[in-house]
Amino acid sequence: MPEGASHILPESSKPLLIFDFDGTLAQTLETGIGIFNEIAPEWGLKPVTMEEAQELRKLHTRALLDRLGVSRLMAVKLAAHIRRLLHERMDQVKLIPNVADAIHELKHEGFRMGILSSNSAENVRMFLQRYHLDECFSFIEAGVSLFGKPRRIRNVLKVVKVPASEAIYVGDETRDMEASRKAGVCGLAVCWGANGREAMMTEGPEFCVDTPSEMVAAARHFAAHGPPQH
Repeated sequence: MPEGASHILPESSKPLLIFDFDGTLAQTLETGIGIFNEIAPEWGLKPVTMEEAQELRKLHTRALLDRLGVSRLMAVKLAAHIRRLLHERMDQVKLIPNVADAIHELKHEGFRMGILSSNSAENVRMFLQRYHLDECFSFIEAGVSLFGKPRRIRNVLKVVKVPASEAIYVGDETRDMEASRKAGVCGLAVCWGANGREAMMTEGPEFCVDTPSEMVAAARHFAAHGPPQH
């Protein structure tokens, strides 16, 4: 599976689906919260309970960081630290329920797929291989900075020679939907990850779904009709 600039897509008339990883495909939320709570004291932060984490899902990314007392600079450093610790625990991370069936269905129907994530390529690849999904994705664009996704989305589209009008970014955070909007691609918000529907809708995504089967239906709608007219 190629990484970086060597992306090669299969021949297809179907749109390109670019997936976020953490929270969208992988259930990293619980493991990530556990790691956050372990290291919070050394960063001068307060640990959070799972109940508090559910409340935090309702907040826009920037509001969430404000609530935790984390600056944008600290967020970038903290995320990198959590990512390193997460690498040691990837074997504990599970796939989002029913996502595997959805990915195989999309692959079978000719959708081209890749991953663009702030996680490391090694973590993503290790996870996909464990769930036999590595052959479904044409590329992994990894190590993306927390707030650098719009530029990386545009770069990926340039490399794979797909116009923005034929691409969807699939993500579970408000910043993913903000990135899709800034990059000029369709935003498909999944509401099972870091942010719930209430927060996701503040970014006005073209699609907002609650289940993997709805995600497949949204991709089919986009392929047949383009983004919905709001």
